[in-house]
Amino acid sequence: MDIQTLRRQGLDENKIRELYLYKVPSLKTCDNWGAVKEIGLLEFHGKHATYNGALIQYGENVYFIPNSRLEALAPYRKWHFKNTISVIKEVDHKKANK
Repeated sequence: MDIQTLRRQGLDENKIRELYLYKVPSLKTCDNWGAVKEIGLLEFHGKHATYNGALIQYGENVYFIPNSRLEALAPYRKWHFKNTISVIKEVDHKKANK
């Protein structure tokens, strides 16, 4: 998912919709960690997954990095996260109408 699509659809003012968070891939490998840009820290326990880490931008795409990977890379790359991303939960309309 590229940054323009994510910002247009779900990432505004340090908030992301739960549905779009589930579509953000996890960054497994990277050739140039110096080119990674920090977007914000994220902690969310959802119905389908638990996110405890950060959203970053690498190239034109947005990725999720878990805290374990951030800590493992800390000796080699300094992280400077200024924002905390909050997640807007999706409303279950079936339960809301009861």
